[in-house]
Amino acid sequence: MTLLDQFSLKTKVAVVTGGEGLLGRCICETIRELGGTALSLDLKPTADHVIDITDAAAVARLSDEAGDVDILVNCAVGNQKPLTDVGEGFSSDLNIGLVGAMVMTANFGSRMAKRGGVILNIGSDLSLIAPDPSLYPPGTMKPVSYSVVKHGIVGMTRYFAVLWGGSVRVNCLCPGGIAQGQPVPRLPMGRLARLEEIKGPVAFLVSDASSYMTGAVLTVDGGRTCF
Repeated sequence: MTLLDQFSLKTKVAVVTGGEGLLGRCICETIRELGGTALSLDLKPTADHVIDITDAAAVARLSDEAGDVDILVNCAVGNQKPLTDVGEGFSSDLNIGLVGAMVMTANFGSRMAKRGGVILNIGSDLSLIAPDPSLYPPGTMKPVSYSVVKHGIVGMTRYFAVLWGGSVRVNCLCPGGIAQGQPVPRLPMGRLARLEEIKGPVAFLVSDASSYMTGAVLTVDGGRTCF
């Protein structure tokens, strides 16, 4: 198999939660550009499947209907309400970001375990470090729920990588900030990422190019977590 062949996703089917968000759309595009089929899951009406991923019964039905899925990407996040909302907002974010990822993994991953597959969990630089308060206007800092979810995604990645061994590869991608006009944090590269710079790492982790990787946490953050 040539190097380019290792990146091919021809005949592969992927489901992407949060598929209508900024990163979700980028991930779907990446899979399609490599020849695969990407099905976006979201609550937005533009998704291929409009579904609440915390609804275990609905996800189970979708898993049965979808049949053989080769790739699962857990990319959904909550509403990220302000830091002061520690009640329903906190619970909702954890429910979507962690419980939703668990429901998807339990259904689609269990099927993959019988035939092989790949799970890519989308973390964040905040899976590894705390947010920098100086980058946010008062009251707009990322809520604690975001950090809890993204740290939890790393733990979930390693747990299922060990559980399923070589039958299902489970890895985590931790991107830094995507440039959308926000302040640039202190980091070695001196700039935030362009959205297309996430495509290469995604292509690597969902394809056979990373066939000997599982339980890995790959940071794509311009070096921010070096500090």
